[in-house]
Amino acid sequence: MPDSLRLADGGYMRRPDVQNIIHALYDMQCISIVGFSNIGKSALLRLLAQTDVWAQELGEAGREFLPVYIDCNRMLEMSDHGFYELVLRCLQESNEQLAAMPELIGAYETQVAPTSEFQVPLSFNKGLTAVIHASRYKLILLLDEFDEPFAHIDSRVFINLRALQDRFNTRLSFVTATVQPLTRQRSEDHCGEFCELFSDRIWYLAPLTRSDVDRLVRGYMAAFEAKFTTSDIDFIYEWAGGHPRMVEWVCRTLDTALEQTAAKLEDPTEHWQLQREVARNLRIDENLTAECSKIWESCNKAEQNELLALAQADHQPNPTVLAELQRKHILLKVEGKPQLFCRLFAEYIQGKVVNAQPHSNALSVDVASGEVLVGGKRLETLTNLEYKLILLLFQNPDKIVDKYQIVTNVWGESYIDEVDDARIEKLVSRLRQKIEEDPGSPRFLTTVRGRGYKLALL
Repeated sequence: MPDSLRLADGGYMRRPDVQNIIHALYDMQCISIVGFSNIGKSALLRLLAQTDVWAQELGEAGREFLPVYIDCNRMLEMSDHGFYELVLRCLQESNEQLAAMPELIGAYETQVAPTSEFQVPLSFNKGLTAVIHASRYKLILLLDEFDEPFAHIDSRVFINLRALQDRFNTRLSFVTATVQPLTRQRSEDHCGEFCELFSDRIWYLAPLTRSDVDRLVRGYMAAFEAKFTTSDIDFIYEWAGGHPRMVEWVCRTLDTALEQTAAKLEDPTEHWQLQREVARNLRIDENLTAECSKIWESCNKAEQNELLALAQADHQPNPTVLAELQRKHILLKVEGKPQLFCRLFAEYIQGKVVNAQPHSNALSVDVASGEVLVGGKRLETLTNLEYKLILLLFQNPDKIVDKYQIVTNVWGESYIDEVDDARIEKLVSRLRQKIEEDPGSPRFLTTVRGRGYKLALL
């Protein structure tokens, strides 16, 4: 699946992001793009580096701008010298006119072989100044993978960038792409002054919209001749949300399963069973677990604790932390209730909660496989609703879980007026049939009359 936001018809995904960022850059504001791992920051910056996108958004005025994509992973060394060399190199690569500019060529040659350390920033400044003076463009430097350089290179680099932007504020602007906001990474004086350029102009990159995910999946189908149904696309979106890398891996896993299935799966029940098997594979896929781990590690301790608490029925939210997680788009508001942006990450968090609970030899939940065990023996496969119920109860051992909590966590907030007591009791009864030796005299799943249900791990 190509790491590109371009569409076959010449359009592109992430249209709201592109429109908002380009219109801010039209006023030469500096923008800090923040987003968790592999959410699509690099693809967005590469799209913003294409001049035809500017022309689509701004018309003739878009031709006044020269966006230059700078991938900081291409730095030859993690130093001020390495950073300055990369920027001048990318300027030369971006435009034929700049590649032939004698002043820029001379500045780059001096940068490569300086006679003193003093010449490193001096030749950079001369080269950048020559570009701004000699060209008709408003220069936009798109600094991708900026976390490591910002954290480690000499802070005087950033006060120099600030000084250049102050001097050429109508002709020079910066866009940075990082996992964490710049102010959280480094705050000493020089870096703080650079961060001031981005005050109140932080753009938190959200997962792809459902319509963009549909386009991404259909692009995969065209490229690899995959035959996904509408139900399959719903399944992909449920598990991966709008995380591009996760969408790719879920597509591959589902496509492989379909190719290995001889039957045409014309029966919806058979197709559903195949999706359940794919879901088990997704839970234990090392690549997907690694993606979830990166998102988890990008959260601070307070945010991690809030995510763990959200998975428990008696959670009392911290409004400040909750708002920050929503700002980062790790949490979405669905029917007025905070919800993790995709099922894969939700189950990753649930796994941490379950693993933190005291384990019982009698009853346990293997979150990785989605199986329930009694005395170490795997039980009959649970349905989706049964699994959600046992997971909710297991996350709240020896606590009463009321019917409201069951409906909102198992069926969803929108079903609160539709699911009656009889339907809940029927679900509980089905679950008891699978986990209890004697469902009429349950050991694990007990009823607290008039209040709800309780799970005893024993």
